[in-house]
Amino acid sequence: EIRRKVTVKGIKSFLRARMEYDHPLAVIGAGHIGLRQAMVFLKYKETNFVVFDRKPKVGGQSWWDQANTTSKLQTEWGVYHLDWDETLPIPKNDYPWPSRNELLQHFEDKANEFGLMPYIRLSTDVKELRVAGIKEQTTYEFTLQNMNDKSGKVKNFMTSGVMLYPGNLSVARRETYKGEDTFGGTIAYGMFDELDYNEIRGKNVAIIGHGAFAVENVRTCLEYSAGQLYLVCRRKNLSCPRFVSWLANQSLTPVTAVLFLNAMKPMYDLVGFDQWTYYAVQANAGRTNCTIMQKARFGIGDVYFLAISWGKLEVIEDNLGVKRVSEGTLHCGNGRKLEVSAILKLLGFVGNFDNDRLMKVKEMVGFWVNEDPKRYLVAEPVSVMAANFGGTSFAPGAIAWAEQGMHFLHHPQDFAKVLETGLVPRHKTNGEDIPGYVVDARHGTQTMIFVSAVIPWLSDRNMVYGFIKNTRMQTLHPIDKFIQYCKEDWDYYCDKLRKEGLSGPEFPYTPETAGKYFAEYEAEHQAASAKHSSR
Repeated sequence: EIRRKVTVKGIKSFLRARMEYDHPLAVIGAGHIGLRQAMVFLKYKETNFVVFDRKPKVGGQSWWDQANTTSKLQTEWGVYHLDWDETLPIPKNDYPWPSRNELLQHFEDKANEFGLMPYIRLSTDVKELRVAGIKEQTTYEFTLQNMNDKSGKVKNFMTSGVMLYPGNLSVARRETYKGEDTFGGTIAYGMFDELDYNEIRGKNVAIIGHGAFAVENVRTCLEYSAGQLYLVCRRKNLSCPRFVSWLANQSLTPVTAVLFLNAMKPMYDLVGFDQWTYYAVQANAGRTNCTIMQKARFGIGDVYFLAISWGKLEVIEDNLGVKRVSEGTLHCGNGRKLEVSAILKLLGFVGNFDNDRLMKVKEMVGFWVNEDPKRYLVAEPVSVMAANFGGTSFAPGAIAWAEQGMHFLHHPQDFAKVLETGLVPRHKTNGEDIPGYVVDARHGTQTMIFVSAVIPWLSDRNMVYGFIKNTRMQTLHPIDKFIQYCKEDWDYYCDKLRKEGLSGPEFPYTPETAGKYFAEYEAEHQAASAKHSSR
């Protein structure tokens, strides 16, 4: 018989005990995910950590280095900000597409507001990592270099776990065309603030590429009143209208690829393109079932479509690419000659092998290096591979990656359960242009699914993420207000083009049109929820 009240001695807590370490945990990178990781640590009372970044300020290389000063957020603010957590209030500002500088200010403000700065060492480069020990007893030693004194003495730093967040693909793919020395105009990469866009005012411009940065440069060229624009690509990638991005990002259950493509129709009809015929779309004859498999992520925006429909932009699809350059002329492989005064190269990015070397990557197992639960390396997976779309933005992934990485630092013994399934995807470098840490969308999705299936806490958290996403989107960007913002932005660029003597169509998504597609989504959501409940 047990008494109603008992005293149990020797138990510190009924919560599961965490692994205790002799040295701090280390986070490399104070960009979006690195800051999120610091916030997650503090939320769960983990204070034994340090964040390192070679930059003098927080924000990450994607926004500091790759973006131009004119760049804006392509996805919606409601699924990007650092207040993206169920315990934090929803931001007041509801404008969907802040600028680069506004985002960098947001990162700095939040790092101070949430008390992250005492844990962050800026202007500090992690030059080398040495690994000693095995399994849970592994330790790591950094060699650190002060970026303000590169000739100065390096320092060593001991850590018990390493999390590297290197940002997006960071090395621009570069290519030199025959005859560039004879061109006589501007040739630049439309990123890294490499170009003063005042140079292209009134000039015809060829944009090479069709990824997200190429689409963004169409908008920038309009901002700077460039002349005729040509976008030259080997094949067209799907570009995502803003409303379709909104539709996915507000979803509780993912939007099917069928609805995702159908909701693009008003915008694609303006430019005479059939989105269903793109190389990335794999569909049945009736277009009732499909998967989108695209090498590049979606460029998100409406100005790309506006520029085409108003005659400002011509998209030239040439599988032979650029043949050569001569004075004032770009020669396409198909024989087309474009008279231009500027060439902007947007050829995409590749991974940085320095990240593999630093972390001693032989093989990625999910997001873990060499089956080590305390060596975690996450860069946003590349490509699009999906039959359903739960979003186009970063914050939902950032919090999921941060909490997942933290769990296995606190409970490294759980990683054996993950390995035992044999289901977590593995990836090695191809030895040429793809480092081991650069994984595709399928690898990323499968990792999150299989790991969450093994760890109940992570599975429970996944349910919360959908709630956070939906409530923030619906609060900050209700459908009618969002369509209003889209139309206002569309009209702004229309006014610019009218002053150039051009004319074209109005914004194609009325509140009624958007409401129709939203009603279709709600029907999908109800059907998916009913199917889940019946299991």
